[in-house]
Amino acid sequence: MTEQLHVFVEQTIAQGVGARVFPLRWAGRRIWVKQAVPPKEKGWHRLQRLIATLTRIPMLRPTVSPGGKAGLASEAEIIHALTKAGVLVPDLLAVTDNWIAIGDNGAILQTVISDAVKAGDEDRVAELIAKAGAALADLHISGFTHGAPLLRNMTIRDDGRIGFIDFEEDPNKRMPLPDAQARDVLLFLFSIQRGFKRRPDLLRSGWRAYLAATGRTAPQMKPLSHIVRVIRPVYIALKPFRRWLGTDAINAMRAYGILRRSLRGKDAPYDVAPVTE
Repeated sequence: MTEQLHVFVEQTIAQGVGARVFPLRWAGRRIWVKQAVPPKEKGWHRLQRLIATLTRIPMLRPTVSPGGKAGLASEAEIIHALTKAGVLVPDLLAVTDNWIAIGDNGAILQTVISDAVKAGDEDRVAELIAKAGAALADLHISGFTHGAPLLRNMTIRDDGRIGFIDFEEDPNKRMPLPDAQARDVLLFLFSIQRGFKRRPDLLRSGWRAYLAATGRTAPQMKPLSHIVRVIRPVYIALKPFRRWLGTDAINAMRAYGILRRSLRGKDAPYDVAPVTE
């Protein structure tokens, strides 16, 4: 069966697909094929690595995919490990030097949430955001990290279970697990803020659901609290110039403000103490 799939995918690519990631129908189901990409590391990433070394903040280290065969092998390895751990990820169907084939993992969560927002179904929106935060917490509690846990890299199946896709980055090999998980949290919250700019309540909901599952004494809270303190002077310096900043910078500042207040105990949804080092 794998050999037949290999031939089918190669023929499809030869005909032209127009995208690096594309769906196919195979054995009565929808599958996805991801083609290899060139190495993504640029000069900026070398500078980023230097900054991480000088500041002694591991989560600032670049985590870009090595690309090519190595990048595909790395993603396949991560999917295999997460599957063994019971995390809801796509099943791995085939791995080659130029592409991997995976099963469908459900609808893209960001799209489902956006549809619920447009429909005015606030209960559904709150439920989905909370599920996303809890799912990321479960992933971390299992001893793993994602690397890019954005809402567009999370899925939801018909039974309501939340899953994960897109494991091109592997921060586990570049920093301690608590730092990698703290980095996950920052990216997750930024994803909510970026996707739903006028809904700070959604960002709080996702963060609270995460915090309710992990607790404030989880190992990742210390590097998370530390990076929030380190960023504080930059936040203060940029605040007067918010009207001239780009959209991403403004979203990052808003997400930062909510996270900082919570870590200091000023926006705590539960009767727990602030994080300290």
